[in-house]
Amino acid sequence: MRNNENIIFFKSLLRSPLKTGAVFPSSKNLASSVSGFVNVPGPDEYILEIGAGTGRLTSALLERGVPAAQLIILEMQPSLAKFLKKNFHSVTILEGNAVDLIKLLPQRAIGNIQTVVSGIPMVNLRFQDQQQIITAIKNVIKSDGTLLQFTYRPGSPLPSYKLGLEQHCLGHVLFNIPPAAIWEYKTTNHKAYSVPFKFKRERAN
Repeated sequence: MRNNENIIFFKSLLRSPLKTGAVFPSSKNLASSVSGFVNVPGPDEYILEIGAGTGRLTSALLERGVPAAQLIILEMQPSLAKFLKKNFHSVTILEGNAVDLIKLLPQRAIGNIQTVVSGIPMVNLRFQDQQQIITAIKNVIKSDGTLLQFTYRPGSPLPSYKLGLEQHCLGHVLFNIPPAAIWEYKTTNHKAYSVPFKFKRERAN
């Protein structure tokens, strides 16, 4: 599977470098580190992974003990979504843009997402695109839910105050190419920064 995984990943990278966000798939160390911050969901809760790539983190979440029936995966790139569907039969795999979460998610999951784990390269996106994705997440996550985002850049990958989020760096993973950091975000009581923008939607993965 690893060879096929790398081939699919590099094809995706060549096709859409800004949307892929890295030159190598996430390492097992990174996937294990991120999944370690995810609590096993309660009976009516779900874990949502967005920007799943080739499924390294998906595997780690399942190994962590997240039930396949309570794990929902969203991937925008068709070739990667097809790869995920082939390799994770018991997990709900959705193909589409994270800004459309309210339309894509099963009704039972809306408002019952405990944790969103994001592999979307947020630093490559315009603020307006980040804003749309965060708004979509807020519309489906529990009020006390958490967004976990890993990044390959120094500092927070999201302008948290402008987006109405509290941020906390959970740690760094040096044994990854490139080294990565894991950030946690939660909704705050202050209002998100509002910027008028045209609804010329660009795909944001």
